[in-house]
Amino acid sequence: MTLVSDSKGLTFNSSHGNLKINTEGDFTPGDLLVTSVAGCSGLVFKKILANRGISYDELRVDTTHKRADEKPRRFTQITIHMTLKGHGLDEKLIQRLFTHVYPNCTIAQSVKGAIDVEEELEIVED
Repeated sequence: MTLVSDSKGLTFNSSHGNLKINTEGDFTPGDLLVTSVAGCSGLVFKKILANRGISYDELRVDTTHKRADEKPRRFTQITIHMTLKGHGLDEKLIQRLFTHVYPNCTIAQSVKGAIDVEEELEIVED
């Protein structure tokens, strides 16, 4: 991975596209940190559901975070709220499967001990 300096910050160029990292309207490093934890957790949950053959209409992943007041204002907590929408979902089974997300998310495990990661699941019957 290579980041190249540009007029506002840095750009990561990859075969998937360009990612601008700065504090002037594009992605901040903090955005990328929170997105990495949430994205990893969401992908792990999707894989768990797929492995069990559980279909659904939509999976939404929302995040909030807290930072320390003192500089360097490190991230202290990331809350991941997943909303799973579908028909005839077995709530008890899905809640049990959801408990396997955090221990299997490599990014959440990488920040374990430094950032408190909380994961919540809401199941909505369509």
